[in-house]
Amino acid sequence: MVMSALPGLVAFDIDGTLLRSDGSLSNRVRQALQEVKSRGCIVVLATGRPWMQVAALAGELAVDYSVCLNGATVFQSDGSLFAMSTIPEEFKLKGAEIARNHFPGIALAADMADGRHIWDEHFIHDFPPDFEINPTRVADALTAIDGPVLTWLLDCKEVDPRKVISDLTGLLPPAIEVRPSGLETPEIVKAGVSKGSGLNSVAQKIGIDPAESWAFGDGLNDIEMFQWAGRSFAMGNGHPTVLSIADQVLPSHDDDGIAMALEALLAR
Repeated sequence: MVMSALPGLVAFDIDGTLLRSDGSLSNRVRQALQEVKSRGCIVVLATGRPWMQVAALAGELAVDYSVCLNGATVFQSDGSLFAMSTIPEEFKLKGAEIARNHFPGIALAADMADGRHIWDEHFIHDFPPDFEINPTRVADALTAIDGPVLTWLLDCKEVDPRKVISDLTGLLPPAIEVRPSGLETPEIVKAGVSKGSGLNSVAQKIGIDPAESWAFGDGLNDIEMFQWAGRSFAMGNGHPTVLSIADQVLPSHDDDGIAMALEALLAR
């Protein structure tokens, strides 16, 4: 059932949701987003990408906020920082140390609070092809950390990411947690940080109830966002777990599933 009133806030994952497989944004989806925004809805991007890999799209769509790094940072429409959640100082190395000790072959990559990226030399990423990122590659990322850390990415190509998350969940101190990042690289963050927490910080500022919010996504890193929002929409290309918990499953991102949902909303 589609809600009769426009939601106060609509949040969209980017990769596998808003963008097609080739990284493009269809005109139909763009127009639907613009129409929803013109009707007064707050439009938010919610992604695992860092801000610099979101800024161009955020500007193109004139979104109101961007929840980045799966909730570790939130930026406003003008590119100014709205919220940031760093790993507590006393634990900023602990999680990565535990991961490396438990899985000796793992490679580490840190997203720093100042926007830098510090990677082990052998860290291999699986980022979308449009990423233009210039990390500092070092022999050992743990020894190169010189400031607050937002997230640690774990390159565990030799081990099933699900096993990495399962094993580390019981080993990490309560102040930090390991979770899916949306890629094949699990990540360690401050406990409680997620797309859902990032969206909640936006909603509290502008006075919107989560029940009045919609969320669109496809990956395991969208689960907390789905749990937070009043209504959740999974793309047909999404992870089976995400499909199972969504209020509604849409056609895939390559078939303009978002546009179909928004057009139906606007037609009411």
